[in-house]
Amino acid sequence: MNINGLTVAEILNQVAIDIEDQKDYLCFLDGEVGDGDHGVSMTIGMRAVRRSLADLPTNYLPSDAFDASAEAYAVEVGATIGPLYEAAFAAAGDAARSKKTLDQTSDWLDIYEAMFIAIQELGGAELGDKTILDSFYPAIESMRVSVAQSSDLESALTLAGQVAMQSAQDTKDMIPLKGRASRLGERAVGHQDAGATSIAIILQSIAREVAKL
Repeated sequence: MNINGLTVAEILNQVAIDIEDQKDYLCFLDGEVGDGDHGVSMTIGMRAVRRSLADLPTNYLPSDAFDASAEAYAVEVGATIGPLYEAAFAAAGDAARSKKTLDQTSDWLDIYEAMFIAIQELGGAELGDKTILDSFYPAIESMRVSVAQSSDLESALTLAGQVAMQSAQDTKDMIPLKGRASRLGERAVGHQDAGATSIAIILQSIAREVAKL
């Protein structure tokens, strides 16, 4: 396995395609409790990521691909989710800084943890607030176990994606305490959080692409 800068760009390119494929579903989820534009905002951001990655010079590092993705969100997405993903991708770039490849499970754990911290610090949410954190954190916990058990990267990422999606579905039982949905209080119970779902889609997409290598 050789997950270099070019490979990371290819992974992120497929992530963008998968997000756009789920645009209508994400908008549907968001429309149940919010303004219904989450799928559109994510698609705009990931389309910009694809353009930024295509403009990178040759022989770039994994961190360069993440940095380009952060810049894409900064320029193109003005909705609430834009700054969160800008911060997340920038943190991923910092976590991958100077690494030529990201072949180890611990590499991706570092990246996911950095992204989580950046999102939490900027957004100010806590676990249980019915946000992106509530699917991302359980996935990271599964990655920590995988690292402790010396699991191979493909297995670790696959499990993390599965845990994230199940956890996203579990947000149906939560009362939102952050964002537009928080105004609904208990009326939002029964509705799955769109942000938690989109990060789960991203983690599953990454896992599938790594499995192809």
